[in-house]
Amino acid sequence: MTAITKCGIALSCLLVSVWLLVDHYLIDIPSGQQNVLSSKKLPNKVAEQQLAHGLDLWRDKKYQQASQAFSLLGSQNLNPNLQSLTGLYQYHASAFSKNRNSDFMQQLSTLPDNCKQKLLFVTPDIESLEQAEHFRSRFAEDQRLNSLSICIYDVTWLDPVDIACEENWQQSGRLGCQLLSLAEKLKRLSFTHLVIFADKGKANVHNGIMFLDRQDSYDVFIHELAHFSGFVDEYPLSQKLAKRVCAGVDAPNMVFSLPDSKNIDKTYWQSIDLDVESDVFMARTCDNHIAQAYKASSELTFMEYHDVAYIPQQYLTAWEKRLTAHQDLPPAHVNFVQLYDEQNNQIESEFWQNRYQEYLAQ
Repeated sequence: MTAITKCGIALSCLLVSVWLLVDHYLIDIPSGQQNVLSSKKLPNKVAEQQLAHGLDLWRDKKYQQASQAFSLLGSQNLNPNLQSLTGLYQYHASAFSKNRNSDFMQQLSTLPDNCKQKLLFVTPDIESLEQAEHFRSRFAEDQRLNSLSICIYDVTWLDPVDIACEENWQQSGRLGCQLLSLAEKLKRLSFTHLVIFADKGKANVHNGIMFLDRQDSYDVFIHELAHFSGFVDEYPLSQKLAKRVCAGVDAPNMVFSLPDSKNIDKTYWQSIDLDVESDVFMARTCDNHIAQAYKASSELTFMEYHDVAYIPQQYLTAWEKRLTAHQDLPPAHVNFVQLYDEQNNQIESEFWQNRYQEYLAQ
């Protein structure tokens, strides 16, 4: 064997040894280092910047890229609040990018049969998901309302494509949304009322649909929820609204008297077996009308100032009775009937009319 051959063999052995050594460290040591790195929390400022980047992508309608950004951030070690928020965005963004909500029904829990109102939270605004989750959690823990047969589905419907909202909807000065495309997607869902979370606008209820913006608190949600069951505001109504309400609507929290009359009309309270012998107190509801309104509480309630949060027992009793006798409480289906009637779409209008009749027959 020549000296050159011997040298080549020695060099080959050395290279193999080096390769094995390097290979060992590339496989074993970095894996340990990777665990160390993954266990180190990502600084909040960096995480917030990455989260903002994902939201910017979403606003630019780059839904797939946004989903990937949330997924990447979610794989990092974040503080619990950011981890929870990122997970929320990641789940909904991934679901939307994957199937455009086509299997949403499979994600919904089954609500108890005794639920008189089945609320579905809906939003076109991914940043409103946190607000919706907060309201759902607060409602589940709200001891004031645990006697009411109202339930909320455990998943929010996110649809940035087919829900267009405006803060001055049809020059009404209130928040509203275009819902025709959404109606088609919701046909197989067993809801009675919708709560729509949008970016900006004045909270309100139209038949069985509630509109809220990002600034609205949980107390605003509860105030508007009472409107679903016919409760009337206890602050002074505008002249236009007072003209309709103060003529004597059926309200669980309000009765009326004609001007210069001591006869307070408690007919509706009698019809739902409320205590008509209890004292009533002047309310400010009809200050812009000749009639006088009365309420069943001497204290400020959540229907006058939502942040007071006080709900008298008489109101809770009336609320549940109103839910039980719900024939005159329009669900969200009524809105869809009206929308399709405006479009002269008789087939879809009849579909939602039938859903409404099913609701009444429950």
